[in-house]
Amino acid sequence: MSGEDEIWFSENLLGDEDEEDELVEEETEEAKKYIDPDGKLRAIIEGVVDGQISLNRLAVTDSGIVFYPKGGGFLASFSKTSVISLDHDQIVTVQGKKGLALGEIGVSTKDRIIRFKDMAKDDMDMIANMIQKLKSKAKTQGVISPARDSAFDQLKKLAELRQMGAITEEEYQEKRKKLMEQI
Repeated sequence: MSGEDEIWFSENLLGDEDEEDELVEEETEEAKKYIDPDGKLRAIIEGVVDGQISLNRLAVTDSGIVFYPKGGGFLASFSKTSVISLDHDQIVTVQGKKGLALGEIGVSTKDRIIRFKDMAKDDMDMIANMIQKLKSKAKTQGVISPARDSAFDQLKKLAELRQMGAITEEEYQEKRKKLMEQI
């Protein structure tokens, strides 16, 4: 990805340069039907979920990944029921595998492995790395937030203790300073 706000697309999706803008908009609008409205779309890849040929797209967002159907016709009528959505914290590992012409990503959770096959092999490394980075980022943010919330709760309790007279103003200021460093 070249820019923080850009969506990365599989080369297979875009095809002819004359139609690129239209295809980007079409693919983005389709993906938005299946992702969290607050989620930031990072990538869209073409392939197929092993055993579920109707799931032929993979969308990567800041909060997770979604395997969903793209296209009309018979398969589209089952699209809402067959979507697979995983938050980054549900993903245990992401592994890529390259064949002669195509690539595959295996996404494992604690319950199963989802294989996304028949993707452009050049896309495999990019997407596997992107998912790993976003997963790590989500994990780091999850670790930081509870500590911050805890510090806020402790500040409230500290103020209550001062107000009740259980601690002196000096003790309050000293402990407050330490807690503020955690935030």
